[in-house]
Amino acid sequence: MIENFKLWIKGHRPDATLLLILALTGLGVGLWASRILLDDAMITFRVAENLAYGRGFVYNLGERVQVTTTPLYTLILVPGVWLAGSAPRAALILNVVLAGVIPVLAYDLGQRLSGRITGLGGALLLILAPLLIIAFSMESYLYVAMILASLDAYAARRWRWAGVLVGLTAWVRGDAVLLGACLLSYDFLATRRLRWPLIIPAIAIPAGWYLFALLYYGSPFPATLQAKAAQGEFNWLGQRFADGFWAYWEEWLDVSYYPVFYLFPILMAAALIPILRQERPWLIMLARDGLYIIVFVALGVPTAEWYYAPLMPGAALLTARGVQAVAEGIGWAMRSGRREASDAKRAGRKIGWISATVATLLIALLLAVLYPVSAKIVASHPNWKARVYPSMGRWIGQNTSATATLATIDIGHLGYWSRRQIIDIVGLAQPDVAPHIAKGDFGYAIRHYQPDLLLIGYTWLPEIQASAWFQENYAPRHYFHFQAMDAPLVLFSRRVGVKVQPAASTAKIQPLVVDFNRQIELTGYQLNQPFQPGSEVQLTLFWQAKAPLAVDFTVFVQLVDPLSNTIIAQGDSKPQDGFYPTPYWQPGETIVDRHTFSLPRELPPGNYDLLLGFYEAENGQRLQILDEAGVFKSDHVRLSNIQVQAP
Repeated sequence: MIENFKLWIKGHRPDATLLLILALTGLGVGLWASRILLDDAMITFRVAENLAYGRGFVYNLGERVQVTTTPLYTLILVPGVWLAGSAPRAALILNVVLAGVIPVLAYDLGQRLSGRITGLGGALLLILAPLLIIAFSMESYLYVAMILASLDAYAARRWRWAGVLVGLTAWVRGDAVLLGACLLSYDFLATRRLRWPLIIPAIAIPAGWYLFALLYYGSPFPATLQAKAAQGEFNWLGQRFADGFWAYWEEWLDVSYYPVFYLFPILMAAALIPILRQERPWLIMLARDGLYIIVFVALGVPTAEWYYAPLMPGAALLTARGVQAVAEGIGWAMRSGRREASDAKRAGRKIGWISATVATLLIALLLAVLYPVSAKIVASHPNWKARVYPSMGRWIGQNTSATATLATIDIGHLGYWSRRQIIDIVGLAQPDVAPHIAKGDFGYAIRHYQPDLLLIGYTWLPEIQASAWFQENYAPRHYFHFQAMDAPLVLFSRRVGVKVQPAASTAKIQPLVVDFNRQIELTGYQLNQPFQPGSEVQLTLFWQAKAPLAVDFTVFVQLVDPLSNTIIAQGDSKPQDGFYPTPYWQPGETIVDRHTFSLPRELPPGNYDLLLGFYEAENGQRLQILDEAGVFKSDHVRLSNIQVQAP
């Protein structure tokens, strides 16, 4: 096999050089676009890591719901997780490599269908296609590569390979059944016979996945399909599939030299003339793209950046075929206009050079139009979700209850980085939510699942935030402010039983080791001293749960006279302002607990002590402090030399 490859290289040096240039160009553009990381890609990355580490082919642990729509992409990422350490890193490497493979496949397919101009022009246009680049982090690059490979294998008359590739493409995205339907239908109509080496794998491979999905998930279809259709039915984003494309088109006209953009549909129309006359295999791609558009418009799904990428191979190659048609037309016109047949060979070379020059100029013009559009897309990334959500997800993962459920709208970055069980308000992870979204009921998931945490924008879902049932059950616990957003994102929690650590203090942590009856350990504190009369005391305590706690303790914090122990000011409350009582504490976890109270304005300057500890509200009994031997030591902690300075 290696020897055959070497022989091919030796006999096709120009083609090999051209393919190498295309591959390197594609790799370069892939690296350029690698800053694009869409939120929905992180959903698949979480599933891939769960699968890689033996936690199941699931998004939420223990919930057999088919959340990802791209099983093959997920499976390919699994060994990438083992080798690269994470699914995002594995996907980055994979998509950059695919960015180099795609133009090679496009060139070979275009050349087989129509000629070198179509292959080369289509490959170059596809490299810079804005609606492919914008989908970089998704499964779109794999999907496009598989579409091209399937059609290329069919054009090369490698029937069994074509069938296998078509079948595997349906594992990348379910809508690839359209490719299989069009290719198999064309083959039957063109040959009037059933080509079983092509048919069997094209049908059996996707059927195998659907059977597995039915047995594993209880449904062959992903939950996201129903959710997206429901979102489109309510049209909560205000744009459906066709609207989204026209919005892009209008934006491109503003970014680039707009009259030239109309060359694309003109050249596509010109390409139909030779295709319909004699290049019938093109009909597979054209029929598949047409059906794809019809299905997505009919489903009414809301627009998404990556929905248009599968149309880009057809658009790029069809445009390039139009360029070749123009070049062929010029050549035909020049040959027809020559009345003398003398020196025909020289004249033919001249006409060939002129046609090639026209094609080169047209392709260069089209690339010059595409570049600023793609450059603007790349420059706008990472988008606000990729800039904001990862740090928020990590904060939630580090500062909230490990077993908490989190409800939100964008579940990609937040779900991946928080590692929490996710309730998707719009139904991607919970199939029963979708019918309610179709009716405009965005509160169903919150009412039904009663998540421990809820993250939404300050101005999002105002009718839900203002409702009595929501205010009765949830309270804001933390506000996330970002320059990329006009209003903060708010983390709500249920009113009892959910840990949300307070925002970090700038004061230095003072270490302590205080054992409260082998159940709780005080490991440190922060205090914003020195103070002045009338100022606010902010004491942050760091507790570590050592054993389950059945008693609902209250924390007392008292400023006392160091000699008489007379209480001067006091701030008693249950941990975390009552949101996280001690019976909810889990052994081994750390609880950051802030207590605030004000000093009297008439307080004389001097040194005071702070006393703190736990007591039972019902009877006032305090939790004992033990020494290293387990012997009673005290019922409070004393922090001495608390300075109150004169104003």
